[in-house]
Amino acid sequence: MAISKNRQGYLKLKPNFSHLIIGSALVITIIVVQIQLIRSFDLSALFSIIFFNLLFLLLIFPLQGPLRRKVILLITGNQVGIVWYAIQVVLKDTVFVLNTNSLNVMFLVAKPLVDFVWIVAVWSISLSMMASYKIKAERLEKS
Repeated sequence: MAISKNRQGYLKLKPNFSHLIIGSALVITIIVVQIQLIRSFDLSALFSIIFFNLLFLLLIFPLQGPLRRKVILLITGNQVGIVWYAIQVVLKDTVFVLNTNSLNVMFLVAKPLVDFVWIVAVWSISLSMMASYKIKAERLEKS
């Protein structure tokens, strides 16, 4: 986002629309590919990955920073999500082998919370990496 001041002296942020358009195309492509490839995961996994992609698109791509870094962070976040769900599938199969109702209920209740944890963790790491880029750029400007 470019920073400018309006008449009252307030800072005004301008989103980077070109990155937003490129990011939209990339996110749509990733979602379509994941819908085709992720047949072994349940619908909640697919919804969580779609939610992560949309969150990333709307909150990271408009920020200042190189497009390459944003794309790499998005792809890395999707890979973390897929690995996360692969681990959950293994745990779910293990829990169903034990075949106890209390473990099944606990897994069903905890799954959305656990999904939220990986989404927030990956998104916050990405946001801090974009902020570190801005700090480095400001330091280079001053020197």
